[in-house]
Amino acid sequence: MVEGRVLKLRGEEKTLDDEVMQQTSSLQKITGKLDETRDLHQQAEAEFKQRKKTMEHQLDTLNQFIEKKAKMLQDLDLISQQEVDGLLGRVATESVRQGHDFSEIFSSDVVQAVGYVQAYLQQEGVLYRRKVLEDFFALLTTHDLIILAGDSGSGKTNLVKSFAEALGGKAIIIPVKPNWTSAEDLLGYYNPIEQKYLSTRFLDALFEAARNPDVPYFICLDEMNLARVEYYFADFLSLMEERGGDPEIHLYSDTEAKHLVSETRNFLALIDEAKTKLDKLDVASFLDLLRDEELNTKLHEMCGFREGDSLLKYHAHLRKMMSSYLNTPSSIRFPPNVRIIGAINVDETTHYLSPKILDRAHIMRFGSPLLMDWEKIEDEVEMFDLDLKLPIKLTAADLGKRTHYPEFERNAPLVETLLHLVREYLEPLGIEFGLRTVRQARLYSTALQQFGADEGLVLNNIVLHKLLPKLMFDGEKTVNENIARKHLLIGMRDYLAQRLNGLDNDGAIDFCIDELDRVIRNAEANDWVVNYWSR
Repeated sequence: MVEGRVLKLRGEEKTLDDEVMQQTSSLQKITGKLDETRDLHQQAEAEFKQRKKTMEHQLDTLNQFIEKKAKMLQDLDLISQQEVDGLLGRVATESVRQGHDFSEIFSSDVVQAVGYVQAYLQQEGVLYRRKVLEDFFALLTTHDLIILAGDSGSGKTNLVKSFAEALGGKAIIIPVKPNWTSAEDLLGYYNPIEQKYLSTRFLDALFEAARNPDVPYFICLDEMNLARVEYYFADFLSLMEERGGDPEIHLYSDTEAKHLVSETRNFLALIDEAKTKLDKLDVASFLDLLRDEELNTKLHEMCGFREGDSLLKYHAHLRKMMSSYLNTPSSIRFPPNVRIIGAINVDETTHYLSPKILDRAHIMRFGSPLLMDWEKIEDEVEMFDLDLKLPIKLTAADLGKRTHYPEFERNAPLVETLLHLVREYLEPLGIEFGLRTVRQARLYSTALQQFGADEGLVLNNIVLHKLLPKLMFDGEKTVNENIARKHLLIGMRDYLAQRLNGLDNDGAIDFCIDELDRVIRNAEANDWVVNYWSR
């Protein structure tokens, strides 16, 4: 019996030895692979350092070459020192921003930040409801077009200016003219006769923003619908739909730039040839070149100037073209620190927004500030042990990066609700509400949930932003099964009232059901002509 136990123990010992040997072999293999991986990593790191060193050397060589050529152009007074700095990437930025650091003071908490914005604005004599500020901040993070609608004096452009100031950013208000009819009115155009690009205030604002990438820029097109928005803004709006990166704005053909470069290169070559033939290589500046009569005459001959032409006149022409090219390149990347905001009035002097614009924009409608409950808003304002005269130092990155819209997921609760609205009400009413709009709504939902918004508030705001502005139809007209559109509108109102039954509507928000009731009352009083924008 003892022998049997001994044999059993020996068998177990052998099994354990085999397992130890197997584990040891596996460990040795893993160690070998680890050593191999470490060697590959070290080799890759060494190659990376060498490539980096090579690229830095090449970049330094390229910069030296550019600096040498730029110095030659500067000596000939063809470009300015500021333009030389631009060529070498030494463009000066604005002075150091003052303010409370968003990450250090507020721990990058947008809820605290908006609370401070409200307190900051109050001490400036500006009052907005907390939910309005949260809604506006959330919309800014989506990178979509925001349109503020309301009567004159309702606080539209003031919100843009005061909010930008509170975030340590910059607001640029650009009045839209009634005669704007194309993208050229917004972005300018290349004049082939003058051989220069005629810029606009809007384009200048984009260039300024590009020079200050950390500063949030809010560019507001004031009275946006004085002209037909789809005429002058449609192309630009299509660019804003590029969500994978910063869209490129093409201003004019690269051919024009190539002509300028070729003409300048030929002019410089003729100057070098003339100086070499006359042994006057020490002549560097354009002024010295003009003063040297022999060199001046030689250049006239080589450039093929006719009677009445002058080197001074040609130089002025070339300098103007160089300045136009360097200050307005043929294309520009849309600066990621820019948000585009429109402000509109709807009256007999303006145009309605087309479905294409409404489909891509978020509409925030403002009522009369005289009807606000000022005491309730003041009760919302938090106390901060900070200097309220200083803004929040918010960077463009803190406002969110441009990303793709979330995927369409038909089983998501918000999507299911929107699909029900489309099938049961919007499609029969002839109101477009497409896939893009649903995906926009999902992105906005994520942005607003940062402020603790529940599904009810998100749905309420989406109805306000994206659905109600499209309500324009004849309510007496019938659809399938002879159902009048007015009954569908009332049915949609009742459905939304049921879905939003738990929403806390104490006046802190714009309640979409109140807006629907207003639309229905106005329609009843106007032979059932439904128009969200009517008063």
